[in-house]
Amino acid sequence: MSEADKTESRDSLRSRAFNRVLDSASTMLTRTRLRDLRADLQGRSVPTLRPSAIRDHLLIEAQQATYRQLHQRFTERASRGETGLDNALDALDAMWLNIRRLRAGAPSIMKTLSSPHGDVQAKLEHFYTESTELLEDAIRHVFREDLGQLAVPPDRMAVLVRVLLEGLVVELAQARDADDVVAADQAYADLRGLFERFVLLGDSGPAVDPVELEPIPLPW
Repeated sequence: MSEADKTESRDSLRSRAFNRVLDSASTMLTRTRLRDLRADLQGRSVPTLRPSAIRDHLLIEAQQATYRQLHQRFTERASRGETGLDNALDALDAMWLNIRRLRAGAPSIMKTLSSPHGDVQAKLEHFYTESTELLEDAIRHVFREDLGQLAVPPDRMAVLVRVLLEGLVVELAQARDADDVVAADQAYADLRGLFERFVLLGDSGPAVDPVELEPIPLPW
């Protein structure tokens, strides 16, 4: 086989792998977004893309799609008067179910989070900003009649929810068998229980003050 034939064969394999990865993401992304992403990545010449670049784009897009869909779902419910703690718990449950659907990709998500590539880090920064803003807006809608009773303000609660959900992704990434998944489910159930009992403490709960710690030196 000539070098040209070998190159063409490798390119064909990469293209087929690219399409398989996109197809596997179809359960998390809308058809329109999936089509746009396929066109965007193919327009940049799939054979020249590093495999991890496709993975990184898809995993971040899938997580963004989850936050957007859930935000739309629960703000629409709030507009119909479906507000309060029960609806907030429904939102948490829906988010956990969506994260569980990403279980097979959880190890890859961890690789994406630690990617040294600037384009991936920029995309992640945008994802964190957008997801936190969507969470905050959903919290304001769902708890609009109880905002004064929240244990912490909506902006800080949004960060807590995002951090807790990302932590559960880490747990899933380390799951090796059914028992490990059960343990992750239990961790979610415990976090849900704490949220249910303490989210509406308001002034009756202890004040949440900043913790004074030594600054962490940054590597730049």
